[in-house]
Amino acid sequence: MNPVLMSLLMFLSFSLFVNTIADRYWLLRSGEGDNRLDRIPERLKRLITIGFLQKRLLYKKGSGWMHVMIFSGFLVVATRTLTLMGRGFNPDFHLPLLGGPLGLVYALFKDTFTVIVLLALIYSVYRRTVIRPSRLHLTGEAILILVWIGALMMTDLLMDAGAIAAAGSAPDRGWAWASTLLSGVFSGVSPEMLHRHIVANYWLHIVLLLAFLNVLPFGKHFHVLTALAATFLSRLTPQGALEKMEFEGREVFGVGRLEDFSWRRFLDMYTCTECGRCDEMCPAHKTDKPLHPRSIIVDERDCAYDLADHLIQVGKLKAQGRTAEATALIEAKERPALIGEVNDVEAIWACTTCGWCVSSCPVMIDHIPNIIDQRRYLTMMEAKVPAALQGALKGLENNSNPWNVSAQAREDWVGELEVPLMREKGQAEYLLFVGCAGSFDARNSDVMRATCTLLNKAGVDYAILGTEEGCCGDPARRVGHEYLAQMQIPANITTFQKYKVKKVITACPHCFNSIANEYPDFGLEDVEVLHHSEVLADLVKQGRLKVTGKENLTVTYHDSCYLGRHNDIYEAPREVIGNIGSITQKEMPRNKREGFCCGAGGGRMFMEEDLGTRINHNRIAEAAKTGADEVCTACPFCLTMMSDAIKETDRSETLKARDIAEVMLANLDDAP
Repeated sequence: MNPVLMSLLMFLSFSLFVNTIADRYWLLRSGEGDNRLDRIPERLKRLITIGFLQKRLLYKKGSGWMHVMIFSGFLVVATRTLTLMGRGFNPDFHLPLLGGPLGLVYALFKDTFTVIVLLALIYSVYRRTVIRPSRLHLTGEAILILVWIGALMMTDLLMDAGAIAAAGSAPDRGWAWASTLLSGVFSGVSPEMLHRHIVANYWLHIVLLLAFLNVLPFGKHFHVLTALAATFLSRLTPQGALEKMEFEGREVFGVGRLEDFSWRRFLDMYTCTECGRCDEMCPAHKTDKPLHPRSIIVDERDCAYDLADHLIQVGKLKAQGRTAEATALIEAKERPALIGEVNDVEAIWACTTCGWCVSSCPVMIDHIPNIIDQRRYLTMMEAKVPAALQGALKGLENNSNPWNVSAQAREDWVGELEVPLMREKGQAEYLLFVGCAGSFDARNSDVMRATCTLLNKAGVDYAILGTEEGCCGDPARRVGHEYLAQMQIPANITTFQKYKVKKVITACPHCFNSIANEYPDFGLEDVEVLHHSEVLADLVKQGRLKVTGKENLTVTYHDSCYLGRHNDIYEAPREVIGNIGSITQKEMPRNKREGFCCGAGGGRMFMEEDLGTRINHNRIAEAAKTGADEVCTACPFCLTMMSDAIKETDRSETLKARDIAEVMLANLDDAP
């Protein structure tokens, strides 16, 4: 078409783009190191399923398919755009293999996807301007980008339509069906006008594309360029696990400034689509707390851009190994406080770590580690924790339990029940890890007694640690006291190794998650961790426990976030209840992956909830609407929160809360 003009446009646009991306790169390098190039096969699998196939977007069918169509169409049409760029230098240019019969097939696909993209764009504009889902913000940028993409599609179609009209019914154009249909618009137009039309749409398409490329890094649509990289470089450790903090050689514990984040957190900031999926079922957000997961990421991103010149300097110094100079530059920089001005302190403490935000984010943003890192800074650097937490932390430090009951009382719950102790037995097939709630909370001690009774009746070879057991470390880690957690975890591991423990049963999903997903980072190897729901369901399958229909009840099961969303155990608890023929199960609208939190995770079990509506009140209202007689749980925190909510909302006459082990024991076949 015009090699000189094409060269000039490409040089200018790519120079601007490379300069912008270089700045973004150096800004990202201002963060701390973080190895994300391990386990390449797993990363490639995630890139395909979540990045290209957009698995998470399809959790929402309507908007999900709309986005998939736009994304897929854009990829298909991108091949055409490369061809058009080549034709700026050589009018007969074709990408390899697309100059012959395969080119006809591609013309069919290209036109089909172009039309699909246009339809998806129309629906997207309608959805944003008319339907207006509450989680979406209607912005001028969003509409502009949609119109921009539409213009790219239309210039391509109009250019081909003009070419088809100019060439007549040439057979090599027939597979481009949409362009062929559109070519009828140009019937009777002179060859000179058609030529001008083709040239105008060609250059308009090229200019729109190159301008689009340079606009993307300056708004939320930067995710178009970073989403696939973010997916590939996402965390591969279990969702419910926190990464182990190394203390040696560190002067700052946690994150109190942007530069304390890892570079991956900056990539999160770049990649946030502002879709609001993270806010949609966030228990804090839904009950009028100041936490909005989207705002955490977006506000940090905006602050990073405000400090861009400074962060770019820091990034370059860190990359050159000039750490002392980088540190001095960081210390000297005046900026808004990350915790207190950029992020609301109340928002940081409002998080229940339920995992909704992390599991629903289509671009794999890690909100929870971001928030926990800031709690670590508040707790270990500034000793600023909510007053209600101070007693729990004191108890964890003095007696290895947040109830601050003497560690010597860990066996008191047993009473007259026959429960074997590991120190007396020496070894057992299963270690029953009781947990702090089962040991010191009266209501949850009932659950442990029910569990032990069932294990005894089934003849399971198990034992407990009793006074040798310590807190699993979950409460300390989730409130940010990593140092305290790293005192508790190794102590438990040493005890496990002392008794050659290979299988662990626990009725607490928080203990389950810690031992299964976090203890391996501290040296625990080859230990299988089972939740009591899995064990009880399996014992029924084996015929070692038999249940009968003694209770005619309707129950609704409340999913524990740390059992379900974080560890994908949804069916075992339902099987335990489902084995009882006289009990009818009714699901709450928000269940399984979309289950709503009880409000006790993330250390919130030991904090006051004095903002907005109580999370457990929100959940118990949903349970009551099912008409169920009971709310069944499989977590001590959930049981406490559901029981409290029943009392506090005056539902004690109509609703009851029990653990699945208690329900099973009440319906156990008494026959020998």
